[in-house]
Amino acid sequence: MIFALASLVVAVDVVLGWVQEDPRHWPRRLTHALTEPALDPLRRLNPMLPFRDVDWSPVLLIAGLTVLKVVVS
Repeated sequence: MIFALASLVVAVDVVLGWVQEDPRHWPRRLTHALTEPALDPLRRLNPMLPFRDVDWSPVLLIAGLTVLKVVVS
C-alpha cells in the first residue's frame, strides 16, 4: 500500500510538472516536497543514461519502488 501511494505521488508530480511548471504553487508544492528528496540523487545519474535530455529519475524511482515492493512482500 505504501509503495503504491509513493508511486502515485511520483506520477502526480510528473503530470503536475507538465501542467504547472512552477513547484512553488499549490498542489505541486506538496508533491514536489515529497518526491524531490528521492528524485534529486537519481537526477545525478541522468548524464550516464541514454537520451540525456529526458529526465529518467521518476521512471527509475517508480521501478525501484516496484522492486522494493516485490522484495519486501
